[in-house]
Parts: sequence; C-alpha cells; structure tokens
Amino acid sequence: MTLQQLEYVIALNRYRHFVTAAEKCFVTQPTITIQVKKLEDEIGFSIFNKSKSPFKPTDLGVMFIQKAEIILREVTDLKNMVSKELDNLDGSFKIGVIPTISPYLIPLMSGSFSDKYPNTFLLIEEMQTHNIISALQKGEIDLGILVTPLEEPFIKEVKLYNEPFVFYCQKSHQFGQNTTISAKDIEKMDNLWLLNSGHCFRNQVLNICSNTSTDKNIQFQSGSIEALKKMVDNYGGYTLVPEMAISEYDSGCNIHFEDPKPIREVSIVTHHSFAKDALIDALRIEILDKSPKDFVKNKRFTKINWR
Repeated sequence: MTLQQLEYVIALNRYRHFVTAAEKCFVTQPTITIQVKKLEDEIGFSIFNKSKSPFKPTDLGVMFIQKAEIILREVTDLKNMVSKELDNLDGSFKIGVIPTISPYLIPLMSGSFSDKYPNTFLLIEEMQTHNIISALQKGEIDLGILVTPLEEPFIKEVKLYNEPFVFYCQKSHQFGQNTTISAKDIEKMDNLWLLNSGHCFRNQVLNICSNTSTDKNIQFQSGSIEALKKMVDNYGGYTLVPEMAISEYDSGCNIHFEDPKPIREVSIVTHHSFAKDALIDALRIEILDKSPKDFVKNKRFTKINWR
C-alpha cells in the first residue's frame, strides 16, 4: 500500500470516472487502473463496485476511503510541519571555524547576522580542520567553515569564496618595493615563518613555497597569523597571509601575487544529514555580502590543496 495508491482512490471517489481521475493525477488511465487493482488485491476486497455506471464505493470501500482521506491529510500536515521547521532558523547552532579564517571573517558578519536573525544563536568555536571533521561526524557541531576540498564522503561542501594569498615582508626586504610578486620568485627564498603543525594554512603555504629552507636560529611555533607578521616585522624574513588578514595598521608590506593567483577555497561544510538548508543559505548570503567582492568574481586562480 502506497500513498500514491491512496491518492488514486481519493481521486476516483471524487470524480467517479477513471479517465478524469487519471488526468487530475497527471497519469494515464491504465496506470490508475492497475495501481488501484493492485491495492484491492493487497487488502483483499473491492473498494469500488464497477458493475454500475457511474461506479460507487462498496461498503468496505466507503470506510477505506474515509480512513485514506484522514491519512493523506495527516501526511500533508506532516509535510507542512517539516517544511516550516526546515525554514525556521530559531534555536542554537554550533559552528567550528578554523583559526586562520575566524578572526577575519566572524567579526565582519556576526553583527548583521544577529540583527537579521535575533532568535538564531550561533555558538562559534575556533577549531582545527581535523577537529571540525571529527565533530561533524560525531554530531558535536552543526556546521564548519574551513578550507576545502575535504574529499570526505559524509560531508557536504558549500563553497563561499576563493581567498588569495598575500606575501608579507619588511619594507627593507628585497621585494619590499614590489607591487606584485610571483610564486616562482619565492620558490627558493629563505626565512619563511610558518604556523605550527596541524594548521591547513601551513600546508598550503608549503605547497606554494615547496623549496623553501631556513637559516633562522630562532624557531617559533605559533597558531596565529598575526604573531607571524610580528615576527617578520621584528626579525625579518617573510610569511604568506590570507588576503583578509591584511590591515591598514600593518608595519610591513603586503604584496599581491600576479595572475594566476594562488588562492584557498573557503566553504561552509555540514554532515550530509544536516537538513537546515535555510541556515546554510542565510550564512552564505551574509558572508558573501561582507567579504571582499573580488573574492567571488575572481576568474583566474590556482587553487592550493592542503592535504
């Protein structure tokens, strides 16, 4: 017994004509005839007495149709409830954001998002990529904002923007007066400051600066891009930063790469079972509105993988 078969029975009872009922159900007349016959065979009695014209329900058929109408109304109510719930953004949601995105993106969009959705509470925590993946799988968080692709079978990725890398150095650096730089220029350059192990941004930078070596007698392990910039300011060398980390208060030089620019792909990620598409879309719209416009319009880029 299927809901579709019940709908055919209701249509036949309403129109008392197979062709008309089939047209109203957007199927052929043989389809509705076959499906109703299958249903009658399954339940063991005839729903309609077809010996008369127009045909009428049998006594058991009347009872069956009344019950079918109740069931279909309940199903409609259930669908409406689910649809309303999926579109409802009220409640608390846990979001994990990687540390190289969080301090630059979250302050930009959090105020306007709160104003638009005052009954939506976002519990945002900085987490490294592998922890976000694990937390999504365990159901400990609802969404993540990080660098993709992840290539995890249970995760859905909704791309937000492509963020370019920027070369950061002192003004006295050999490239300090450059307006642009190429990835080839820095392939064998020494004194690169990196985030500590576990950060996907570190792996992306190493993929760009694959031949880099260091002769520094200070080895600094940090999880902060701002700390790396301070090391460059005070100790020399260089680092790469995401474009949103550029500040007018930086002491050093932020030099953009030539086309094709190395970029990182930033996305919202959820478990495939997460059904609140309305929340994903609300976050996506707000983030894209507040992030630099050229991120979403960038046509030429080289995506840097981090795995």
